[in-house]
Amino acid sequence: MNNKTLGLGLLLLLGFIWGTGYSIARFATTHGVPPLGYSFWQSVGPALLIAFLAKSQRDSIKLSATHVRYYCMCGLTGIVIPNTTMYFAASHLPAGILAVVVNTVPIIAYPLALLLQAEKFNPFRLSGVLCAMCGLLLILLPQTSLPAPDMFLWVLAALLTPFSFALCSVYISRYRPTDSSSVSLSAGTLIAASVILAPFVLGSGHFYSLHLPLTVPDWIVLLEIALSSAGYILFFQLIKIAGPVYYSLVDTIVALVGLWWGYIIFHERLNEWTFPAVLLIFIALILVTKPTTKPLTATA
Repeated sequence: MNNKTLGLGLLLLLGFIWGTGYSIARFATTHGVPPLGYSFWQSVGPALLIAFLAKSQRDSIKLSATHVRYYCMCGLTGIVIPNTTMYFAASHLPAGILAVVVNTVPIIAYPLALLLQAEKFNPFRLSGVLCAMCGLLLILLPQTSLPAPDMFLWVLAALLTPFSFALCSVYISRYRPTDSSSVSLSAGTLIAASVILAPFVLGSGHFYSLHLPLTVPDWIVLLEIALSSAGYILFFQLIKIAGPVYYSLVDTIVALVGLWWGYIIFHERLNEWTFPAVLLIFIALILVTKPTTKPLTATA
C-alpha cells in the first residue's frame, strides 16, 4: 500500500472516529454523565494512554519552563475550554449541527492568523470565511431553523469551541518547542488539561464515578476514551505520512460523519434553513483549507 492510499485511509478513519464523538457526547450527557465529569475523563483517560505510549517509545515529557507553559496554554485552549463548552452544548443541540459548528476551526483560524501576520491574504480563504458567516447566520437567525428557540444561545456558546481551538492552533504555530515530538507534547498537554480540570470537577461535585458492574453510560465514557486515544495515534501517523495540509481535510469528513450519526441515532434532519447553512459551511471549509505553499496551522 502506497503512502497516498494509506493517507486517505487514515484520513477517513480519523474523520469517522472524531465525527462519532459528537453523538457519543450527546448520549453520555443526556444519560447522567455531567459535562464537566465527561470532559475530565476525556482528558485524563487519553493522557494516561498517550503518556504510556510516549514512555514505551522512550520519548520523555520535558518539564522546562517553556514546555510547561506550552502544555498549560495548549491544555487550556485546546482541551479544557473547547471540550467542556462542547460537552455542555451536546445535551442541548442536535449532534449533527454541533459537529458542523465545532468544525469551523480553520475558518476562524485564518482571520486570527491574518491579524497576527502568521498568514498571507488569500481571496479564496476570505471568501470561505464569508460563506461560513452566512451559513452560521442561517442557523442562528431564522426562528424555525433550530428545533427550539433556546438553542440559539447554545449555538453561540458552542462557537467558543472552534474559537478556542483556533487560538490553540495559532499558538502552536508560533510557540511549539522544536526539541520535542508530537507524542510527548500531546501527552504533556493532556496531563496539563487534566490538572487544570481536576479542581473544578471535584469542587463542583460533578466528578463522574465509574460503577461496577459497568453501566451503559460507563461503557460510553470508556468507549470515547478509547476512540479519542486511537484518534491521537492516527493523527500523529497521518501528519507523518501526508502532512498538515492533507490533514486539514479532516474537518469536512468529521462534520459529515457527525451529521450522519445524528440522523442514524437521534433521527435528526436538516430543514429549509439548516440544509443551505450546512452546505455553505462545507463550501467554506473547502475554500479555507485549499492547499497553499504554506499550511494553515501547525499541529501538536
